[in-house]
Amino acid sequence: MKNFVHDKRKVSTKVVLVHRPVFEALFLNNDERESRWSRTSPTIEDPTLIVCPRCTKKAKVIPISDHTYRAACAYCGFTEEHPENNHGFYWQDDNPTDGYFGYDLWLKTTCCGYSFWAFNVRHLDLLESYIGAKLRERTKDEKWGWQNSSLISRLPKWLKSTKNRDEILRSIKYLRKMV
Repeated sequence: MKNFVHDKRKVSTKVVLVHRPVFEALFLNNDERESRWSRTSPTIEDPTLIVCPRCTKKAKVIPISDHTYRAACAYCGFTEEHPENNHGFYWQDDNPTDGYFGYDLWLKTTCCGYSFWAFNVRHLDLLESYIGAKLRERTKDEKWGWQNSSLISRLPKWLKSTKNRDEILRSIKYLRKMV
């Protein structure tokens, strides 16, 4: 449990540690469904963008094998490898981190008085598609029924609110310039 002070009150943030076999069993689907992990996990083509811990410029987290990830900075040459034994996510934190190394995310800004962030371009695409939609419908999956495991179903209310649409879309445009 990580504690931090925000708005003069103590807020507790859960750290979710997921071991590899549990991660695969819970979140990797053998069918065509998309899980909340499929858009936010780094790939070679779309890495998680982080703040380099050495020079504070843009760095990347990429997979280098099935169970190992590398943080690398093209500016200062920083590299670090980490076996994927577990993940630690700070989803509710004002300063979210990547799930492998705990480094600050690069794609981060303040929007509507809250911390607004994305892991990578696919994550930004998903957010832009959802936020920009005039009609947001959920459909019941024939095989799985109603599920609350999608990334969209886990978004905070302020991010889903129509009244914040324009400001959020401006923030997404700003974050795209940072890529």
